[in-house]
Amino acid sequence: MDEVEKAIRKIRNGVFVVTFFLDGRSYGMTTAWVNRASFKPNMLMISIGKNRKGYEELLEAEVFCVNILGDEHLEIARHFGNTNGNNLNNFNDVEFKDMENGSPMLKNCVSAVECKLVKKVDAGDHVVLFGEILNAIDLEGDGMVFDRENFS
Repeated sequence: MDEVEKAIRKIRNGVFVVTFFLDGRSYGMTTAWVNRASFKPNMLMISIGKNRKGYEELLEAEVFCVNILGDEHLEIARHFGNTNGNNLNNFNDVEFKDMENGSPMLKNCVSAVECKLVKKVDAGDHVVLFGEILNAIDLEGDGMVFDRENFS
């Protein structure tokens, strides 16, 4: 591992599952790259790898939900973290409900923020999506901090 990678790995991120509904199917994918992008309008930005299964579908979705996970939700993060897409549409053992605009919200999360996709920016092997916040639900608990060792 070179010095750049060592330094960048010291940036702390949360753990999130981005969920959305498209063409009769629910989707979920874990990411660690989510941040606030603006106060007015209130916006989030998420970065998703172009190689991820579900990437194309996410670009088509008009609305998505950022589910903020706590330490006790590691298995949910792993469940939706497979880059091969095996669990992309697998909500069989995952409790969820619909947000106001139809995005699936994981019942086991500490907060959920539903966003309308307003902009896509190409960023090398990722795309940065900007979502204007439509609504949110704050539940109990603090957000998990991403640790690469939990996702080997």
